Amino acid sequence: MSSPNYKINQFVKAILVGLPVRHKEVLEGRYGLTSADSKTLAELGTKYNLTRERIRQIEALALKTVKAKAASVDLASFVSAVSANLKNAGNCRREDFLSGDLVSLATDKEPVALLSNKVKFLLEVCGSFKFAKETDDHRAHWHIGSDDQKKALGFVSKVLNGWNSKKGEYNAVFASTAKAANLTDSVAMGYAAISKHVAVNRYGEVGPSAAAEINPKTARDWAYLVLKKEQRPMHFNELAKKVSELKATPVHAPTIHNELIKDDKFVLVGKGTYSLKEFGIVPGTAREIIAHFIKQHGPLKPKEVMGHVLKDRLFKENTILINLQNKKHFKRLEDGRYTTLV
Repeated sequence: MSSPNYKINQFVKAILVGLPVRHKEVLEGRYGLTSADSKTLAELGTKYNLTRERIRQIEALALKTVKAKAASVDLASFVSAVSANLKNAGNCRREDFLSGDLVSLATDKEPVALLSNKVKFLLEVCGSFKFAKETDDHRAHWHIGSDDQKKALGFVSKVLNGWNSKKGEYNAVFASTAKAANLTDSVAMGYAAISKHVAVNRYGEVGPSAAAEINPKTARDWAYLVLKKEQRPMHFNELAKKVSELKATPVHAPTIHNELIKDDKFVLVGKGTYSLKEFGIVPGTAREIIAHFIKQHGPLKPKEVMGHVLKDRLFKENTILINLQNKKHFKRLEDGRYTTLV
């Protein structure tokens, strides 16, 4: 973002100067302008021995005063930076993302949390932008006008509806919806970030926040996500290592093994090695799998049996041959092929 640097503290000081002391202190407490932790009405009431209602009245009066005064303070560089950021984001942006960018442009040497509070204060008092509070469905966000907000939330609604009708096709639905709305990838992702029902997993895939492969919570969810992305069988030790890397917290191999062995979404394809049933891998013992392929393809020669079985399983060839000799379940035909007896 090519906007000029500025000093946030300079703006805040200019806006607060001249306020009655108590008015100034109430605003500083409520917005966290001197400490990263903002104060409640009750906390400030206790401090000044006033009722919560009286503190609320003081805050409202102080805000009215500084909003009127903001027009006479030179906030041009700040407003320009906000305008440029919102424009790049499709005129509607999640609050913490916007404040993070604005703090990065500041030359002040203070903790990020404190500067973020001051940015939010400036955004409110400058009067150039619209604020939408956090709801059960959406995170707090800023926008240029109501039409911009409707466009952003309308896009999110279409994405969520698309995901409901085409479960699992998350990236494809998101991309097609963004294309239909004529949105760039960055704007579409910015709009999506406003919704609490949208998340992005560690592989950069966007999808419903309730979907385990997008927002994994358990070791089983993480293992499923890794196996789906890797598209290959993995030993539980390797899975635990990969999950630990993605989570940035250690996950023990026995935990992964215990979670996978009791869930039929996962198929044990070899000693300690798992794959996913949805990949078309048939669960079962060596004998059961051999029988499956013979029933599917008709009588098969030993090499043909091994070809089918070893695509999905890590059995030894001798294991397959020994199972074929089981006369209770398989019969050798005159041409050397084997058929199943059950």
